[in-house]
Amino acid sequence: MLINLKEKNQKNNVKNKRSHLQKEKPIQNRNINELVEEECCDFPLIKEEEGFFVCQNCGMVHNERVLDTSPRRAFTQDEILKRKSAEPVYSPIGPRTVIQGHTDAKGSLLNPKDKVKYSRLAKIHRSLTTSYERNLWIALPNLQRLQERLNLPNAVAEDALRIYTNAVKKKLTMGRSIDTLLAASIFASLRIHGIPRTIEEIIEVAELPKKNVIKSYRLILIKILPEMNLRVIHFGPIRYIDKFIGDLKLNMDTRNKAIKLLKKARENGLPIEGKDPKGLAAAAIYIASKSTGEARTQNQIAKLSHITEVTLRMRARDIRLYGKERKKRTSSINKVIPQ
Repeated sequence: MLINLKEKNQKNNVKNKRSHLQKEKPIQNRNINELVEEECCDFPLIKEEEGFFVCQNCGMVHNERVLDTSPRRAFTQDEILKRKSAEPVYSPIGPRTVIQGHTDAKGSLLNPKDKVKYSRLAKIHRSLTTSYERNLWIALPNLQRLQERLNLPNAVAEDALRIYTNAVKKKLTMGRSIDTLLAASIFASLRIHGIPRTIEEIIEVAELPKKNVIKSYRLILIKILPEMNLRVIHFGPIRYIDKFIGDLKLNMDTRNKAIKLLKKARENGLPIEGKDPKGLAAAAIYIASKSTGEARTQNQIAKLSHITEVTLRMRARDIRLYGKERKKRTSSINKVIPQ
């Protein structure tokens, strides 16, 4: 009898250990029904809420945490380029015949009859598609790629597509690159919506020569936008100040001081015609950041605003000269120039 009792106790201990181990299984290998405990209600409805499994009926929070094992997201441009291996090429405007060789999409071998049939269908499909459709098959995936890399709003991408399709209908793509005309359409759409993005940002992502993109942009301004009743907003230096201040992580005191410097210099006769507004904005930020104690180097500001350090120093000299009071400036000019 004693031996039987000992054996029963050992069996119960083994069962308790097994049940305890089953409770401690990782959350990825367990079903939601296994999470129901005795303290929960009669009709449990368990869902994931903020990293926990919670019963929607009684509010019981279970002890297990939901662990996110997914890899870290790519935020910067360098991380996106490092992780990029191959992009899916597809056509949102319609199906495309891609059957080639001896196998179908699943990899199974084709019969001789099916092979002849699909080759004839592909030939008919190629003959029926127009140059406009073939152009959009290439352009639409590229537009989606540029939208993701530049973080463009959907409204900007839609207007860029409208501008590009009108350019294709006008046959402006003859002798021009699709990517170049697409980048110019994106830049025109940004200007229409009043978003201060520089053309250098688009060129860096699209990897295109600046000269060709500017030529295509001028062509769109002359031939496409007037027929679409669209106007481009030309940005002044103050609009670029707001953009560069956010990128340089400066406070509002520096921003207000830079705007005051520009306005005072313009009131005193600073000639801004023919000068790049990015250079004037960068020079005003450079002077204002020094006075507010948030100094940034010339190299940092020049790289961000896509200008040279020489241009930055020249514009800063002009703003300092015309930012002074008019009497002092005229007196210094009279000393230099004899009458």
